[in-house]
Amino acid sequence: MEIVKNLKLGDFELFFLRDGSFWLDGGGYFGIVPKVIWQKLLYVDELNRVKLNINPMLVKTGKHNVLIDPGMGNKYSDKLKKVFRMEYQPSIEQSLAEIGMNPDDIDIVVATHLHFDHVGACTRYDSSGKVVPTFRNAIHYTQKGEWENAIHPNERTKGTYFLENYVPLMEAGLVKIVEGNVEIVPGVSVEVTGGHTEHHQIIFAKSEEEIAVYFGGIVSAVTHLKIPYTMGFDLYPVEVMEKRKELYQRAIEGKWLVCLEHDPKNRAGYFEFDGKNYQFNKKVG
Repeated sequence: MEIVKNLKLGDFELFFLRDGSFWLDGGGYFGIVPKVIWQKLLYVDELNRVKLNINPMLVKTGKHNVLIDPGMGNKYSDKLKKVFRMEYQPSIEQSLAEIGMNPDDIDIVVATHLHFDHVGACTRYDSSGKVVPTFRNAIHYTQKGEWENAIHPNERTKGTYFLENYVPLMEAGLVKIVEGNVEIVPGVSVEVTGGHTEHHQIIFAKSEEEIAVYFGGIVSAVTHLKIPYTMGFDLYPVEVMEKRKELYQRAIEGKWLVCLEHDPKNRAGYFEFDGKNYQFNKKVG
């Protein structure tokens, strides 16, 4: 089975990876959108869950191997695995192996935010059952505010922030805290958007005037392209809507290749506007 898709972006090469999938409560995923509307968009299982793929992205710049949102990983309790109907095939390790790489080849990891389905794969169990870094040669970048919120989750966020996914990275000296919009390595930068979490960021890859943007939780799938289709998991849904309006316009004007975190059928493509609605023109499925 072919797991990985890839394409050129100027002098860079983008690889669209996989790290399994999970099933999320449909009401949580679509927020205030009634089920009578959203059930037409996705298959719903007997427990009212919809399937979400996990689509990490690798940027090979020629000097760095930058992995964005590695995925969910496989460290969870039997109860949590059942609740989210977690499926671990293919894994991030299998994705990398398909292109002749392994976790030790990654030297930069960038997270849009620290929810378990985005960074759980950053750590793993070793043979003794200890939680250790998966990408042991990589510096992991995150926003200062995101880190602080993840280290001290509140009653609402503790169901998505799990310390074992990132604290071992700090203990190993593999975390780099940044503040605001910064360049991580030449051609790869982050921009704070807020919305999904207070300090959520999107990641840009730019080479030879071509731009790809990993949207993370701002728009995770084509089913959420409409401005008001926010998630129940968005901490600041009004900010998400306002940020979408801004980013959609910039994406169209700048011809951004937009990369989608959770879409089962669309990994990357271009935004278009027909005068009434925004559309997604798939480039990578």
